Amino acid sequence: MNVTQNKIDDLNTIVKITIKPEDYKPNVEKSLNDYRKKLNMPGFRKGKAPMSIVKKQYEGAVTFEEINKVLNDALSNFISENKLSILGQPLPKTNNDFDANAKEMTFEFELGLAPEFKVDLSKAKIPYYKIEATNKEIDDTVARIQTQFGEIKDADQIEEGGNFVGEVNEIDMEGNIVEGGKNTTFTFLVDDLKNKEDFLGKKIGDIVKINAQDLFNDVHQLQHFLGLSHEEAHQFNAELKITIEKTSIKTKAELNQDIFDKVYGKDKVTSEEELRSKIKEEIENYYKKESDTKFMNDSVEWLLDNIKFDLPSEFLTKFIKSKAKEPISDEEATTEYEKSAKALRYQLIEGQILSDNNVSVQYNDLVEFTKNQMKQQFAMYGYVDIPDTELDKYVANAMKNEEHVRQSSGNLLQQELFKIFDTKIQKKEKTLTLEKFDEILKKESEEKKDK
Repeated sequence: MNVTQNKIDDLNTIVKITIKPEDYKPNVEKSLNDYRKKLNMPGFRKGKAPMSIVKKQYEGAVTFEEINKVLNDALSNFISENKLSILGQPLPKTNNDFDANAKEMTFEFELGLAPEFKVDLSKAKIPYYKIEATNKEIDDTVARIQTQFGEIKDADQIEEGGNFVGEVNEIDMEGNIVEGGKNTTFTFLVDDLKNKEDFLGKKIGDIVKINAQDLFNDVHQLQHFLGLSHEEAHQFNAELKITIEKTSIKTKAELNQDIFDKVYGKDKVTSEEELRSKIKEEIENYYKKESDTKFMNDSVEWLLDNIKFDLPSEFLTKFIKSKAKEPISDEEATTEYEKSAKALRYQLIEGQILSDNNVSVQYNDLVEFTKNQMKQQFAMYGYVDIPDTELDKYVANAMKNEEHVRQSSGNLLQQELFKIFDTKIQKKEKTLTLEKFDEILKKESEEKKDK
């Protein structure tokens, strides 16, 4: 057997494999003997059919199969030994001279090679929007705490400063409940409502129909109550039907040490000033997730705009066409390539960054990541002291799930990637309110739509 490479350019190469009968014939004979042992043929005992008959029926298919095995192994070994970083999979060039009885046969394979490039993150300057809690947000949170621990009194109807329990259903234009739509029940604070006039005076059993975007003063409450992402909350325009189930009013509790201890634990907060400071910290920590996501997205866009390299586009277009479930034209394959090129470019950039920083996910990393995830999930339901022996059982079961392992591996790599961006990219920090931050997101979203 002889394997050689004909490099076309930095992104394309052809691997030529020449084989002789001695490279595959022994395996053909072995496979035919195995067939014979298992063969049930009329007129012969099992495994006793003449080899001449076995060869007549199976030799062609077996030979083809064994030649493919030899070629695949040879190609795989050549790629590994020569450390070729390939994109897609090798594509065989048509061989019209296939002759199993020839003294030698030559096969050629086209390979698309990954480009070589460098990533210098220190050149990036990305804005980081630090979202600051407003006095109104802090005031509203203090008021909620006072209301939460105030005395509850039933009310005949929804009143100013009161609250009510409502069943929320997503409905269509005809007022019918949408199958699979949003459906939940929670307690509304009247002061949180954007159009509270629509609710004031309503009694148990009354129904209010309203657009989701018109429900709360702060649209981010949709995110919390309906389980939406930040972006979904801003775009969720469904009609909602709210059925009043209970109405009540709470008197506001006086701010004192008893209230502070109930909210934050014994003596963790000892004054209203400390309470407001704690609330400010919590609100801004919550918003930090939004800031980090924006920073990550902007960093990715910078990389795509500034890290330039070519791809073996002609090869990849052929590869897409060869792997299509249904036959597609050259034009359709080109369109598919153009759709996927940006994602492939970022995948290569991301891989280079992780490689440059020696980041890889090991099994023990995934176990620890899964354990921390589960601790957080249990804590959400009030279980904060799960014994390690019990937790280890849950983790072991989760690690048997291939989908969990795949997702966790991806999430863990993204965490590591963020740490790299956070330490190596120059941040231009800008402090602003959530309202201003949302205006930036909205403007950028509209600009992308216009492109």
